[in-house]
Amino acid sequence: MFCTTPDALVSQADAHESATVILDIRKHWVTKGAAGEAQAALRQRRSTAGSTLFRVGRPDDEAGQTAIERLVALRPYGFVLSGCDGAADIQKFDVMLRVAEASQGIEAGSTGLVAELGENAAFVLSQASLKDVSQRLKAVIFDSEGVTQTTKSQAFNAAASRTGAPLLLARAVAVIKARQASIACYELLQERDDDPQTLRDIALADGFSGVVARNAAQLAALSAS
Repeated sequence: MFCTTPDALVSQADAHESATVILDIRKHWVTKGAAGEAQAALRQRRSTAGSTLFRVGRPDDEAGQTAIERLVALRPYGFVLSGCDGAADIQKFDVMLRVAEASQGIEAGSTGLVAELGENAAFVLSQASLKDVSQRLKAVIFDSEGVTQTTKSQAFNAAASRTGAPLLLARAVAVIKARQASIACYELLQERDDDPQTLRDIALADGFSGVVARNAAQLAALSAS
């Protein structure tokens, strides 16, 4: 899996043909421009390429519903909902996708959904299970950087010579919630990570299904190994 922006996708077209691509448009996804960028990027992918998902933020108003309808019309495999706090956000987004599918004449339930946990720390304390929360829900993606930013903690606690406690807890919760729901759980790498093979090995040992690359170099290293 490969998470990248539309402009990077176009410039690196040959590097990710077989990968599942997460098109990162979350910073401006509610604008018409984002839909245009997404459409242009999709045109760069061959019919034999892997699936494409759109990474978006939490929709809170009518503008969000309108944006979802524009993006659903492009027929992506699905959406990655970043900033997700758990079951309630997933259910809300499911309903919005259902409305968008109906407005575009698309088969109900055909658009997939992946929940990205980390940016909103509420998922750590939530007791709600993700099991059967939505038939669209295909997987969970864990964003470690989101956790450290929202908790104002360090990824590595140098004084204790270990990973930061908030990050340890959040990682475990993400894996457990995914396993309870019988869905895959992936860890999102960061742009600066330069040893993706080792990070993948660590993620697999912790119960993750794999990792999501953030640049072509990471993707190439993971593919080679």
